[in-house]
Amino acid sequence: MKTLMLLAGGIFLAAASAVLAAENPVISLPGLEIRSDGSISAPGVEIGSGGSVRTPGAAAGQGKVSASGVAIDANGRVETPGVVIEKGRDGREGDVILTSDGGNINTSVSKQNILLKGDNNTFNGAGHVLTLTVEGSHNKIELRDKVDRIVYKGDDNFIKFPKGDTRIEDLGKDNLYQRQ
Repeated sequence: MKTLMLLAGGIFLAAASAVLAAENPVISLPGLEIRSDGSISAPGVEIGSGGSVRTPGAAAGQGKVSASGVAIDANGRVETPGVVIEKGRDGREGDVILTSDGGNINTSVSKQNILLKGDNNTFNGAGHVLTLTVEGSHNKIELRDKVDRIVYKGDDNFIKFPKGDTRIEDLGKDNLYQRQ
């Protein structure tokens, strides 16, 4: 009889635990909580059921990563205060579009085409630039290494670049350059 009562008590406790688990489907440990929808919470981080991640100053989810002052989407587009960096229009590998107004941009490239869009920027580049296209006005640009071709599509820009066989196409007005 004692065995039967002990067995019945065990079944009762198991049933009660199942009911409690169904009502409160959260696993909680010191500093960690796992919810029934798969989301996880720990000090300073929240992981959503869909894989999104949030932490002070940063978040990731739905194909986008962001941190304080920077956002990167699934297509590789980078947004920072005052500057947007993205792949070239035709999606060719190595092409970069920099969009800014009043930005201070420092970059390094390796046999890439660069399109600088915007006005009143200061741009410093290192590395071999295949083609630099400037769409905008009043930009000050210095290229420290080789540049094959420069295309001006704006006005009143100044570009300083190394001596060499650089081809220049000026489709704007009052653009200046200095070979150093």
